[in-house]
Amino acid sequence: MKFLSNLWGQRNYRVALIVTLLALLWLGSGLLGESGAAPEKVLQGNSADAGESLRVKARRLQAQPYTTRVVVNSRTEPNRAVQVRAELDGVIAALPVAEGRRVEADEVICEIAAEDRPERLAKARAALRKAELDYAGAQKLQRKGLQSEAAMAQQEVALASARADFRRAEVDVQNLQVRAPFAGVVNSRAVELGDFIRRGEECATVLDLDPILVVGEVSETQVASLQQGGIASARLQLGEVVEGSLRYISQQAHPVTRAYRVEVAVANPRGQLRSGISARMALPTGEVMAHRINASLLTLDDRGDLGVRILDGDQRVRFANVQLVSDENAGVWVTGLPPQPTIITVGQEYVSVGEQVAVELEQSAGDLPAPSAALGDTREGGQAGEMTASQDEALPQ
Repeated sequence: MKFLSNLWGQRNYRVALIVTLLALLWLGSGLLGESGAAPEKVLQGNSADAGESLRVKARRLQAQPYTTRVVVNSRTEPNRAVQVRAELDGVIAALPVAEGRRVEADEVICEIAAEDRPERLAKARAALRKAELDYAGAQKLQRKGLQSEAAMAQQEVALASARADFRRAEVDVQNLQVRAPFAGVVNSRAVELGDFIRRGEECATVLDLDPILVVGEVSETQVASLQQGGIASARLQLGEVVEGSLRYISQQAHPVTRAYRVEVAVANPRGQLRSGISARMALPTGEVMAHRINASLLTLDDRGDLGVRILDGDQRVRFANVQLVSDENAGVWVTGLPPQPTIITVGQEYVSVGEQVAVELEQSAGDLPAPSAALGDTREGGQAGEMTASQDEALPQ
């Protein structure tokens, strides 16, 4: 006690002790007040939640037929490409067609100097005429019994040989002009005026570009679903979209890639499409009933499966698993939904499966709009914005 009285007698210690006691009393009063008000606050919160229903926007959709496709990288190729070769040795005497020019079938591309070939043809024609006269005279003698069978056989051999020599000389003269095997474009020339060309050497390359082919390769897992003769489309490198028919599916896989070659024939009457253009080709594989929705409405369930939130007849939230069949600029096509589902378009991230909600049905028909990037209050009295998605279809890029 004496120690405490001495301590109380010192002013500094006395002031510190009084301040400490006041602080403790203030802290204690705050804790008691909060503990007493807490139950009331919790009750108020629960009553507010119980009296409010979550409000969402939804839209009824209708299933539509959708043609499924396989999209592959591709390129354009000519329908035919031929290296036209010479059948005679000789000097190039004329080149009537310039590189890059269109030619018709049988039009002359290169001319070889004639040399003495016309004279050889004239000699062979005269020799054939003599052989025919000799054979006719031998036949008259045989009918009179003045010609043996051996002599007649020798005359037949002479006539056949003369005919062969004439035909050879005639073909040589015809082959002096190298002609286009079909209508197309002279893409390149391998010789110039005055060059000596040998038999079998290339004169020019001719391309047939109508129709032009869009060529690609599909995997072994996809080739069985292709429909030969079906309408296919392709988006070229510069953005142009062309259509044609799937005319060829290879029956043998490439030994390295294990993929199958496919060809789509596209009409090209004016030759505006060139060979070697890169493209993305979409090949038809069948038709399914599907729905087109905005990609932002897709979500995952607890197992990580893809799906969307829909409403049943009691306006309770259900999770429907879907399968993605196509991803386009204007939305995604999915299967797995009922034919006429009611899908939540605004507020889907704020509801749980099994929860009953207040629904505002959107009256507009067609494809789904994109939900607002910044979703507002979705409870009763709240507002939520929306942004319309583009309706333009496009091939996958």
